[in-house]
Amino acid sequence: MNILLTSGARRIDFVEFFQQALKESGTLGNVIVADPDDNAPSLQVADLAYVIPAQTDDNYMDAIYNICEEHDIDVLIPLNDLEVPKISENKKKLEEKGITVICSDPDVVLQIRDKAYYRELLGKFGVKAPLTYMKVEEAKEAIESGEVEFPLIVKPRNGSASIGIEIVNTIEDLDSAYKLAIQKVKESPLDDATAEKAEDNIIIQDVVDGEKYSLDIVNDLDGNYLTAFARKQLEMRAGDVDRTLVTDEDEVLNLGRAIGNNLKHVGYLNTDVFYDGKDYYVIDMNPRFGGGYSFSHAAGANIPAAFVALGTGKKLKSEWLNSTPNMELARHDAVVQIRKEQIRDASRGSSKAK
Repeated sequence: MNILLTSGARRIDFVEFFQQALKESGTLGNVIVADPDDNAPSLQVADLAYVIPAQTDDNYMDAIYNICEEHDIDVLIPLNDLEVPKISENKKKLEEKGITVICSDPDVVLQIRDKAYYRELLGKFGVKAPLTYMKVEEAKEAIESGEVEFPLIVKPRNGSASIGIEIVNTIEDLDSAYKLAIQKVKESPLDDATAEKAEDNIIIQDVVDGEKYSLDIVNDLDGNYLTAFARKQLEMRAGDVDRTLVTDEDEVLNLGRAIGNNLKHVGYLNTDVFYDGKDYYVIDMNPRFGGGYSFSHAAGANIPAAFVALGTGKKLKSEWLNSTPNMELARHDAVVQIRKEQIRDASRGSSKAK
């Protein structure tokens, strides 16, 4: 069984999780990692490593097909927000070649990535999302009517890596932040990740303040709910959670069950949830593994083992789908040697899979 992880970036631990899952299942195979950066740490620990074009490049999918063809890939798992739409668009073609693609269909990916309609989408099954406005004038009218108050947050509808996000406290700040967000989207990969013009890709939301949770929701290959993991965020560093507390609070886990049962996504869905002391609000959803999964893995979960089982038609073990509550966990950094001589270029060669 050969597994392809795309956009592995710094996620050495994820590569090792899947390597261990294959080993423990007694399944022969390789964990192959691809990334646009030949210095990416994850490439250095992969069984086989490839440098590929960025997802904005016209040759991105050709490179993916080349790897799949050369190594008879059985399971493909994208790890980056911005590449998920392209992998999803090609999901049927990949599946026709016998590859299990652990990401949702395009219509589900679009719903998950478009924050403009979270309130309407999630509200249908009782999950709250912040008040959201598509235009500056709409936000100004809401402020004047008392529907919403400062601070507000300006951000892209399909954001990634905190690009174009600004907190504003005045009308003047709102105008300037809106213009700045449009410019940042135009200058970033986000501009290629949606059919919307940059001017139509910005939203303004009510800021929900309070305790912040990471809520990860796992479904099977048919979109059936399997489990959810919740972690209270204690410290952040450079946009990532640095210290966390594993929790089994029913109110948070029930949100995960409601989302998984109703969105019917495939595989992993990472969400950010805020609790303002009264209600829980879903702020963000990402249709792929979140980096914070490593905390849940350290607390006993094993979703890589579950995905290996799903890819081979084996039965899931209940212990893979649970994590030990009340564990406080912190990240640490690791060092790995760069071995460029072992990294292949997937953009070279032809693909019969187009």
